[in-house]
Amino acid sequence: SNVGGMGFDVAPPQGISKFDCETRTVDTWLPEAYEFCGEPMFASRKGADASSAEDDGYILSLLFNGEKEESEMVVFNAKSIASGPIARVPLGMTVPHGYFGCFASGDEAQWQSEEIERRAKLADKMEQKGNRWNEVKSDFSGLGLRLDDFDEYFGDFL
Repeated sequence: SNVGGMGFDVAPPQGISKFDCETRTVDTWLPEAYEFCGEPMFASRKGADASSAEDDGYILSLLFNGEKEESEMVVFNAKSIASGPIARVPLGMTVPHGYFGCFASGDEAQWQSEEIERRAKLADKMEQKGNRWNEVKSDFSGLGLRLDDFDEYFGDFL
């Protein structure tokens, strides 16, 4: 889970902790004061199966560096969070702090470039609408897109 804070003051989550409910122990890593971790996600180790330990894998988190105003992916060995990241991958951009997601394997993680481009176009269209992205129009769609936009964004998908 995310941990950190400033006593009774409000602060964004900063570090990563693993709580072992059986041994009642906590394994914690805290970054620099200007760095903030997002939601930790577990990814099982390749080859892990049902007989593997529940922490046989990796913890992934987006880390926002407030000094550089950039983000990176940090990767931890799930068995030893306090040891710190085993990898830090600069993203070359800022990902909004608090962004969350999940680890996926299989078809969901193997999109072709065309699918990624289609989704990026759709996201751009929604972002251009600002806080009106879900406005109701006479030719209503739940995404706030006009019916004539569907061919451009969804093509043969529908």
